[in-house]
Amino acid sequence: MADDFPKTVVCNCGPLIALAGVNQLSLLSRLFNQIWVPAVVHQELTGSRRFANARTLFEQPWLQIRNPLGSCDAFLAAQLDPGEAAVITLARQLADTEVLIDERKARRVAERVYGLHILGTGGLLLRAKAAGLVPGVRPLLTAMRKNGYHLSDRLLNAVCQAAGEAPAAAL
Repeated sequence: MADDFPKTVVCNCGPLIALAGVNQLSLLSRLFNQIWVPAVVHQELTGSRRFANARTLFEQPWLQIRNPLGSCDAFLAAQLDPGEAAVITLARQLADTEVLIDERKARRVAERVYGLHILGTGGLLLRAKAAGLVPGVRPLLTAMRKNGYHLSDRLLNAVCQAAGEAPAAAL
């Protein structure tokens, strides 16, 4: 793991779903010392009928389920869904932390309003490839998309290009 990246990550639902869908959830434990998931996010993953068959995926011993201290501020509550707000609130309470979140509005709020370090699923895969944990990002992104995870052509191509892989134009 590179020393210039935060050692702790606070995760939202989307990236966890995307990584679990391509059997790469363990990348988190290989790239970070601590992986925090707000209780509301964990409940979304394990309490939904949508993920009934995958509940055990989100019961990893290295996933630390935590509630932020106190409630989120009024701005977060008004702008974002409860899971995204909890992720940002918890990340603000921790030192040397990165936020793993894909939703564009939540990323902007976390970065621009609160000055947090942001990482998306594509960036996580790039980091994993650089660390030698995955041979390529394109097959994983393609599989995520086939599983129904929304990834724009622009994002797919940008991540593939950053990885030094052929553009994913024909996906």
